[in-house]
Parts: sequence; C-alpha cells; structure tokens
Amino acid sequence: MPRRVFTWYQRKRIVNLNANIIASGVLSTLLVAGLVWVLEHPLGLGWPGWGYTAFSLVADVLLDVSVFAGLHWVANHWRPLRGGSERERAALEAAAPNYYRDAAQVQGERLAISPLYYLIALALTQGLQMAEFRPYWAIMIGYVSGLLITRTLHTIMGLRSGSFVDHHKRLGVEEGAGGGVVEGEGTEVRGQGDPLRGVGKRE
Repeated sequence: MPRRVFTWYQRKRIVNLNANIIASGVLSTLLVAGLVWVLEHPLGLGWPGWGYTAFSLVADVLLDVSVFAGLHWVANHWRPLRGGSERERAALEAAAPNYYRDAAQVQGERLAISPLYYLIALALTQGLQMAEFRPYWAIMIGYVSGLLITRTLHTIMGLRSGSFVDHHKRLGVEEGAGGGVVEGEGTEVRGQGDPLRGVGKRE
C-alpha cells in the first residue's frame, strides 16, 4: 500500500472502519465458502441445506470478529509512519481511545445491526440453495449482500455516536496559524519555532 494511502487510511476513521469491516466480512465469507466446498466435495458429507447455513453462521462470526480485531489495531493503534505534513503528523499522533474499549464500541454497534445482517445473509443463503445454487455460491452472494446493506446503516450510526469521528477531531486538534498545530482538551501548542509553551490553549 503506498505511503500516502496508508496514512490516509489510518487518519480517517470512516475509511478504515468501513474498509476493515468490509475486508473482514469478505475474507470470512470466502473462507467459509471454501470450508463448505471442502465439506461438500472432498469430504462428501452431503448435509441438508440448513446444515450448511448453520455452519456458515458459526464460522462467519468467529472468523469475522478475529480478522476485524487485527485490522482495527493496525488502523487505529499502530503508527509506523509519521505523515508527510504537519497536519498529517498531528492527526496520526492524536491519542487513540483504549484499544479494547474502542474495538468493543465498534463491535457493539455491529452487534446491534447484526440481526439484520444475518437475516439478509441467511435468508439469501437458504433461498438461493432452494433455487438450486451451490451452497458456496449462495453463501458468497448472501453474505456480501448483507454486508453492503448494513455498512451503510452502521456508517450513519457511527457518525451519530461519534465512533467514526477521527481521533484528532475528537480531541480538537487542528492546524494553527503559521503551520503550527493547536491541540484542544487543555493540551499545549506544538508550533514550529514557537518559544512559548502553552500559548494558544483552548479554554
């Protein structure tokens, strides 16, 4: 991933949260579809349609949560690059919330809309199998459809709750006069060549 794209991904919560959730959802769906293909063909289990549907639910939850947890840490709590401008550096250096609390809030919001997600995914998975789609194709179509619909709803929810707000905006960090960076929440100014510490504090 190019440097500027990666730092943009880390700075913009609305980007990295949606990208991480989509990536974890698509990856878990592909893995589940692959597992179902193995169960159906090489192993020849020949389960009924509801058996594959139930298996897809359990496997998808476990894989999705695990993949998202790793990607969330990379996006919001790992800072290998400093950014090319003062504004980018300020945004990247803004303190992130506690990892576990932050991830739990996002996952809690996902949990709130997960009934709709799994209703869409499982209904399409089962319905497409009844329409004589192979189980692995039914799973891919059903889960991706549910993911796209609930991503839109979660983004609206996250913007209202504040969980999708960038760290530097949450803390009140903004570009100051002369290229310096002013931090809110009672922190000090970090301006270039500014000999005064604490000047420009927000009240």
